Amino acid sequence: MLKQLSVENFTAFPKAQLDFASGLNVIIGENGTGKSLLLKLAYSVLSVSAAEGKKPNATVPTKSLLATRLATKLINVIRPESLGRMARRLRQGRKRCTISLFFEDDLLETTFSFATRSKSEVTLQKIPSTWQDKSPVNHLS
Repeated sequence: MLKQLSVENFTAFPKAQLDFASGLNVIIGENGTGKSLLLKLAYSVLSVSAAEGKKPNATVPTKSLLATRLATKLINVIRPESLGRMARRLRQGRKRCTISLFFEDDLLETTFSFATRSKSEVTLQKIPSTWQDKSPVNHLS
């Protein structure tokens, strides 16, 4: 289970930390403040991990594989012109966007970043030791 999502310089968020409890979590805020972007961000990371873990020839996560898959998923889900467009820009110059996800299972912890100039590349600072075993979205029948 995802325990915490931490972002720095991500879109409208200079710094934000969302702590999740088991069960239902509610994110509230004014329209246009970035609630959906945070949910899409968490979904993207979780779905990459779950999809890779379900592959018949799945191996342990590697930096190169995860970096490619994360960048592609973020671009396809959030749909920015380039990945770097999601990094918060400041008048003082360029910044890096850093995203961390913390889980009940420490083996899943993930931290990555990208710069304002990034087209489609993320840099992983911490990679999970294993893939997520559950899909981020449950489909009800």
